Amino acid sequence: MGKSRLWTFPRSAVFHGPFTHELRYRPLKTYGHPAVNFSNRFATFNNGGRFTDRPTDANLITFGNTLNWVIRKHSLKMGADVVRNALVDGFALNRNNVRGLMTYTGSSTTPFANFLLGERPTSVGYITVQRPPLDAYNWEQGFFFQDDWKVTPRLTVNLGLRYELITPFVESRDLLANFDPGFVDPATGKKGRFVIPSDKTLPFLDTRMVDYGVVTASQSGLGVGRGLIRTDKNNFAPRVGVAFRLTDKSVLRGGYGFYFPTSAAQGMRDPIGTNAFNQRLTKRNVDANGDPLPIDQQLNPWPGFTHGFSPLTGGVVTSGFGGTPDVNAVPFGLQQPRIQQYNATYEREILRDTSLRFSYLGSTLSGLIAGVDLNEIKPSDNPIGTTTGDGFTACDPVDAGDCAFSQADFALLPFPDLGDFLLSYGNFGHGRSNAFQTQLEHRYSHGLMLSLSYTYLDQKSTGLDTGNSSLGGIAYNAFQPNHDYGQEAFVPKNRFVAYGVYDLPVGRGRQFGSSFSRWTDALLGGWQTSFNLFAKTGTGFTPFWLCDNCGPGLPGNVAATSLDAYGDFNSEPSYRPLVVGNFNHRNGNQIWDPNAFALPSFGADIFDNPKIAKRNLLIGPGTWGVNLGVHKDFHFGERVTATFGADIDNLFNHPLFSPNSDYGGGGGPFAFLGDFNINVDPGTLKPVINMVDDGSGNMVPDITPNDDFGRKLQTFSQEGVDSRRTIRLRLRITF
Repeated sequence: MGKSRLWTFPRSAVFHGPFTHELRYRPLKTYGHPAVNFSNRFATFNNGGRFTDRPTDANLITFGNTLNWVIRKHSLKMGADVVRNALVDGFALNRNNVRGLMTYTGSSTTPFANFLLGERPTSVGYITVQRPPLDAYNWEQGFFFQDDWKVTPRLTVNLGLRYELITPFVESRDLLANFDPGFVDPATGKKGRFVIPSDKTLPFLDTRMVDYGVVTASQSGLGVGRGLIRTDKNNFAPRVGVAFRLTDKSVLRGGYGFYFPTSAAQGMRDPIGTNAFNQRLTKRNVDANGDPLPIDQQLNPWPGFTHGFSPLTGGVVTSGFGGTPDVNAVPFGLQQPRIQQYNATYEREILRDTSLRFSYLGSTLSGLIAGVDLNEIKPSDNPIGTTTGDGFTACDPVDAGDCAFSQADFALLPFPDLGDFLLSYGNFGHGRSNAFQTQLEHRYSHGLMLSLSYTYLDQKSTGLDTGNSSLGGIAYNAFQPNHDYGQEAFVPKNRFVAYGVYDLPVGRGRQFGSSFSRWTDALLGGWQTSFNLFAKTGTGFTPFWLCDNCGPGLPGNVAATSLDAYGDFNSEPSYRPLVVGNFNHRNGNQIWDPNAFALPSFGADIFDNPKIAKRNLLIGPGTWGVNLGVHKDFHFGERVTATFGADIDNLFNHPLFSPNSDYGGGGGPFAFLGDFNINVDPGTLKPVINMVDDGSGNMVPDITPNDDFGRKLQTFSQEGVDSRRTIRLRLRITF
């Protein structure tokens, strides 16, 4: 699609709430068409998402210097390194469907039929001010001192200390915004305020946020600068190591170290550099009381006749659910996680050039960072968000999509003027890792190099299963985040790795063919083979359901659609099932039985029901793979060498069924049980499962099961082995 300009926004609108918001009127430079959503009854007509016109650039400047000084038995090393990181990322540019979003609701084929007929959408969403690409930088400084002390000929001690100072990322245009949930206005008692780097942020800030209350960093009194987070200044990392030679053929080693993960721009990119901007406004065909608008005031059908294609025109801008800004809060005193590593190794030479090693490697992790929703309320049996907004008329989340918070519902929220996904990140996670490793290593000699190693790893934490953000994912149970302590995802307990190089014993100077002619030796002699092999057991996966029409009414009545069974920002709201049978019953290529899982609880026990599936309950398939290479050097005189050979990836074409995080995480089908839709009981106003006709006059739960749950359907490249057999010929000439 080419460039387009959206001019279909009203000049101003008044919210039915404690504030008035004037919409800015300006064209938005965008690419593509509005997205069309059918409440997951049909595939969404996407419009490119965040990766449309996403400029990216990253560079760093590094300076370091080291001084070495030997004094008798001490070898001293000291120095410093300084790094300036800089990046440009357009990930924030396309947040919240800058080209617009049309949503059609209804049961069966109704949403798609209404779209095809050009009917009015149930709601539309759009933004009014588009954020430019993120342009940020920070500094990393490290200072270290190390002493290698040879106490005796058999004993060496390594002592060291490192200090790290990593500054928060600063945005060149000051386009950052943080939320201060601990602030209370002394005059009004209102909780919370927004903190921005400077007044330069205001033109890009949603005016609902400005109306809520904004101060600059210098005015906040929080001791923060333009990065909106205080610099963590207590990162001292001691390290100690010991090596003791027991005999001429055996040695004992041990060590301990304190480490801090390096900074990452993504840690601030999403929560304070992206999510506070491109705020979506939602318009519906009903007024604040849930009553239908007059026809001439409702959303336009499409194609429109005043502005051409204009389904975003008309309707009323909503307050409450879908009409409040979604923002994040990063604690101003957030610290880097702490990682303590310790190890012990016994190594012995058992044959010439061959050694055997036994090792223990342990880690203790504290201060791991993960998120909770500050606007989530504790589960209960009291319905919330299940009326049309008046507090007593049951809404219809299936066909009308008219559910809204009532004034009584708003009073239950900690921050009623802000939306759900009010995520705040803290250092509340912890973990522990214990690994036992055995390695047999033969150093290259007599034409052979070989390494064989086996590792048993037990790694548990409350950390979230995501590599998507350096700030971690979302805790499923925000009120007991440590409840998720358990086996890490995508980490096998047993892993065997082997690699080696072998000179084929054919050719001049070798066991066979020593009498080859020059030309015969050039063709058949001197070939070398190499291989690498891995085998591992299966890793953990968390089963989950996805709710298609939840919000604001939700199972558990928690008032937040940020619930994420996996925690990796890929499926919200999603729920962990109840375990009602033996899920390890296999059926062909389906390794888990979906009938062993039921829908989640809809009441107060949504998090603590004893039947709820635990994190990484399911163990996936193990796998193995082998690569083989054959190559030979051809010498042409003294200066020219040609290396010719073939590399065979996945030599046996063995399927590698162990899924990666994309296929096996919250955005993939492997652990996904299916979709369900909720409705509202008109008598109790409680959320219940929606019932539909199965075509035979029987009413059944409105569930769309995922037929691919637990099925081994795809093969995945991993551990350096391709997903299928591939053969590559290679020729390299060196001169």
